Amino acid sequence: MKSKRVINSICDKMKDIPADSLIKNYFPVDYIDSFSKVMVTGQALTPEDFRNLAFSRFPKWIGWLMNFRNAIVKPLGLDTATRFTDMVLDKNLHEEILGMPDKHLDFHVSMWCGEYHEGKQELRITTVVKYNNWLGRAYFFIIRPFHGIIVKSILKHVAGDRGGVGVNKYSH
Repeated sequence: MKSKRVINSICDKMKDIPADSLIKNYFPVDYIDSFSKVMVTGQALTPEDFRNLAFSRFPKWIGWLMNFRNAIVKPLGLDTATRFTDMVLDKNLHEEILGMPDKHLDFHVSMWCGEYHEGKQELRITTVVKYNNWLGRAYFFIIRPFHGIIVKSILKHVAGDRGGVGVNKYSH
């Protein structure tokens, strides 16, 4: 019964993801979330602009958490050298997909930019995770609480002093 509940929950979250999103090419998944923010900006951002703003200047506390994570997982043989900016797997006019398959889990992140209209643009970060073994499930169980906090912080950081209208969250 739990499996049916998970499938229904994932299907419910799909309605929040843009219909033409490339992230759907990485399904089926065990976990999905999607956070968005409407940005006030003087010009349209491209997915590349969005990625560069999001990952080139982490708030210091996120850098500390990433360094802490790397120190813990490196002895387990997990990748700690690859940077988010080196992980672009797919892209189109509105979206870039970042990701990395690994022995414990596969994760993919969509950096999606909505249409620019009257000085506003929706930016959305969607994450999908597929567990490959028990280590992946255990690892994501530990980092999952931090994941949402980090993604929301990144969206707020990208907004900077340009303002924005709330951060919306959808997850399973």
